Amino acid sequence: MNPPRFEVADIVRAAGKSFLEKNRSRLTWQQLRVLRAIERCRTAALGGHLDQCSRCGQQAISYNSCRNRHCAKCQSNARDKWLAARETELLDVPLCALSRYVVFNCSERDTGRHCR
Repeated sequence: MNPPRFEVADIVRAAGKSFLEKNRSRLTWQQLRVLRAIERCRTAALGGHLDQCSRCGQQAISYNSCRNRHCAKCQSNARDKWLAARETELLDVPLCALSRYVVFNCSERDTGRHCR
């Protein structure tokens, strides 16, 4: 799978200053902290370390992450694990989701008070 062309952090870095100038009075300090964390995530601003391949010796800089629970980059692994765990809890029945309603297809033997 290809990485996304743009990440939330790219948008925050590109438009964040302008957005804050126009909307600072409407944002809580918590929201401001999240925006700042996302902006700085995996950049030199948070520091980093040097990784080295044990086979070829190639080196690469890895920047530290913000670990903010609202950061899409930091929480994508946790989100994927959570979604995989929820998939195991799904009922093995055909269903169709429309608007706010979930419609279950019931067989003839299931008709009665459980399926309407």
